[in-house]
Amino acid sequence: MSRRQDGAFEYDAFVSYSHAWDKDLAKAFQNRLQTFDRPWYRPRSLKLFRDETNLAASPHLWAEIERGLARSRWLVLMASPAAAASPWVRAEIHWWLTHRSVDTLLIAWTEGTLVWDPGRRTFDWSRTDALPHEELAHAFTDEPRWVDLRWLRHQGGATAADPRLIECAAEFVAPLTGRSKDELIGDHLRQHRRTVRTVRATIAVLTTLLLTAVAGGITAYDQRNEALAQTLVAQSRQLVAEARSIQDTQPDLARQLLVQAYRLAPTAEATGALVESGALPRVIRAPGSTRAAAYSSQGVLALAGGEVGLLEPTAGGPLTPLDVPQGYPTAVAFSADGHLLAVGTREGEVRLFDVASGRRPSSVSVTSATAGPVNTLVFTTDGKLFVLADKGGTVLDAKDPSHPAPIGPLPGATVAASPTGNLIATQQEEGVLSLWAVSATAQLRLSATVTTPPVGGMFPSFQYVAFSANGQVLALGSRDNRVRLWDVADPAHPVVRPDLQVKSTLGVVAVAFSPDGTTLATAGDQGVVELWNVSDPTRPRSGARLGGHAVSVDALAFGPGGRTLASVSSDVPRSGSPPANDTVRLWPLSGDERSSAVVNLPLAGGYPPAFSPDSSLLASGIPTQVWRVDGRNGPRLESTLETYRIGGQAVAFGPDGHTVTSGIPAVTWDTTDPARPNLLTSGVSRSDGAQAIAFSPSLPIVAMGSLGKPVQLWDIADRARPTLLATLDDTSPVHQALGFSSDGELLATLSGHGSVRLWSVREHAQPTTEGKIEISGAAANSLAFGPHGRTLLVGDDHGSVTSWNLDRPGRPRRLGTSDRHTGAVEGLAYHPGGALAASAGEDGLIRLWAVGDLARLVEVTSLSDGNSLASAVSLAFSPDGRRLAGSGTRGVQLWTVDQTAILRRLCAESIPITRGQWAQYQPGRDYDPPCA
Repeated sequence: MSRRQDGAFEYDAFVSYSHAWDKDLAKAFQNRLQTFDRPWYRPRSLKLFRDETNLAASPHLWAEIERGLARSRWLVLMASPAAAASPWVRAEIHWWLTHRSVDTLLIAWTEGTLVWDPGRRTFDWSRTDALPHEELAHAFTDEPRWVDLRWLRHQGGATAADPRLIECAAEFVAPLTGRSKDELIGDHLRQHRRTVRTVRATIAVLTTLLLTAVAGGITAYDQRNEALAQTLVAQSRQLVAEARSIQDTQPDLARQLLVQAYRLAPTAEATGALVESGALPRVIRAPGSTRAAAYSSQGVLALAGGEVGLLEPTAGGPLTPLDVPQGYPTAVAFSADGHLLAVGTREGEVRLFDVASGRRPSSVSVTSATAGPVNTLVFTTDGKLFVLADKGGTVLDAKDPSHPAPIGPLPGATVAASPTGNLIATQQEEGVLSLWAVSATAQLRLSATVTTPPVGGMFPSFQYVAFSANGQVLALGSRDNRVRLWDVADPAHPVVRPDLQVKSTLGVVAVAFSPDGTTLATAGDQGVVELWNVSDPTRPRSGARLGGHAVSVDALAFGPGGRTLASVSSDVPRSGSPPANDTVRLWPLSGDERSSAVVNLPLAGGYPPAFSPDSSLLASGIPTQVWRVDGRNGPRLESTLETYRIGGQAVAFGPDGHTVTSGIPAVTWDTTDPARPNLLTSGVSRSDGAQAIAFSPSLPIVAMGSLGKPVQLWDIADRARPTLLATLDDTSPVHQALGFSSDGELLATLSGHGSVRLWSVREHAQPTTEGKIEISGAAANSLAFGPHGRTLLVGDDHGSVTSWNLDRPGRPRRLGTSDRHTGAVEGLAYHPGGALAASAGEDGLIRLWAVGDLARLVEVTSLSDGNSLASAVSLAFSPDGRRLAGSGTRGVQLWTVDQTAILRRLCAESIPITRGQWAQYQPGRDYDPPCA
């Protein structure tokens, strides 16, 4: 289609219209004509002049309009009463009729009336109001060509495919292009179909390309995120490794690195390191040159060396200074009840302080005890205070603290006094140690003399001597790097025990016994503290090595229960520059091992620990004890429940939160007031205790198992009169482990043949066997149901933990397994959140597992002091998911497994990482301290 037949014309048509009436319609009309019969790849078919689109801002408007008229081949008049009244439209028509022929004028009728009078061969101007009468009264001699577009306005518009619109557009395009109307419509429809096909094909191609690009972008985005995640995981693991390498030398920085590691990626390694972080020592800056340390029975730590500082057991801040006027403190000791603190000075004075009130300690008395510096103070259980000094010591009667009275003198060579007050040790010459019996009036009687091979040199061969708390074992630390043990239960006949070989260069510099006498701490000159298990002095065993100090340790002191060890050192940097303060490291312990446990309960027996539904109470032990473990004011014994079996019994809290059940047969207590439990069940003859108990989460049914007897199901809807529902055949006479699925409809027990039996348990129906789990080549030993769905963990006697899907109990499906334990898996527990599990092995280890993917059990950590519980360890997570309890023959321990609480504690116990440290461990990453 040619837009112009004469090169002098720039426009195919000039559109004349009323701005007030036909502006929008003129715009749409122009657009439709320009796109009629237009191939999709051409910008437009016709070029039309319309003042709104073609006129530039100009003060000479008519001149611009006239120029447009002159460059147009046709005039299209949009006829309406408003156009007929418009002076601009009338001027445009006048110009056109003056310079062009009326034959090139086309009329588009948009509004008003338009009537042709054939007789007069002109419009009927009496009725026609859409055209200007004056300009067009004599213009036409034949009926002109016009198109009725009034329907377009009244209809509110039309689509491009509307046949009427196509017809009208063709009426105008035909004369403008010199082609027939039919030909134009045919070409337009073909062009439209071709365009539709092209557009559809283009859309399909573009859609394919877009989807490909999006898929590629998503893949690239996923790959980028995966690479970033892998980088963060690698960095997290690296920080965990770095933290472990400095956990003793720089524990504060290690805490910061662990928080950042978990922040980067909560990997199994980071989670395990958080749980184990309780074993990191706390570092306290001690004032002055600290050389003595002592713990009270309430856990208050006193440090002395020119100054005295006190640290409360729950304090996280600096030491509280204790004012000692007119004296240089050199020794400290607490009375057995922890109410009195004795401070010895370089001037030979002993000052007693009252520390029982909880307020700031107050000075009670001052006594001149010796002529020289006080080296050591020992409070005895009967209220005596032994003052040891180089120039002769003394024994004070401190029963009346305000007036301590001297009882008798001590030789100047006294190096140790028994806490029981009946023995002292003196050293008169190298290699010779004398034992003296002390009477109630401080009269001394030589009991025995022990000798050791002399090592020569300028120092005595045993500089450091300590009695155990019961006064029956004596430890001698010497310069030949040995600690010699003597059984002095009979002071007249000391019995030598095996020596301990300490890793040191210049000899042993400190020794200390734990309060129960089963652990001995020794320190050499290289800043390493070694722990020894001396529960059997005839066969001492080495334990943990604590290597945090830079130089020689000056003093050692065990906290109450032996759960903490304080080690004091000047920690002079190896460059030789003196530090501003000495440092004290507080080591969490369990026996002779480091401990990450937060609570240690002195409960005997290995029965499963039972938490109340709100996690505030825990029941276990022989006899059964109920402890409050809600974290407020430490663990507290609430009550003791009657035990019906000499070997102990298992107990369980009911879903109601305040009843405790034991058996066999079933017996229930109301523990609404835990300190005064009320026995609900009466009139029942009881002669045995259950080894395992499990409550149904949906029915008032409890399952009980006892060794050598089948599992019983009891209805406890009436707590005062439990009713035996059923006795399950083929249950293990050797091991008892029970568990209900989360819906309460499936019970798992151990059979006498080493398999796991699955039982359907429903209300008002006898239990029926649903399926069996066989462990190839091993016997099931323990089990635990998951908190969601029907997932079961099974521990066997070969040390494996296996996960099973029991959606179809008749056909159990094994998911994954791990064989990290050596020996039988004795205990299993599933975290209520479903992401963690714990297992206790015969090897003495308690392992945590990440079980988010049951096809791949990932070990999170092996708890550092799990073996301190000894054998027969059973496990339980608290219902709130914050703690793990382990019960063994030596007691019950609780670990924190709540990552949020651990992170909060790590930040509270350490100062923020410095910029220099951040640059060293997080190079390339903007400084962003994790605990800020």
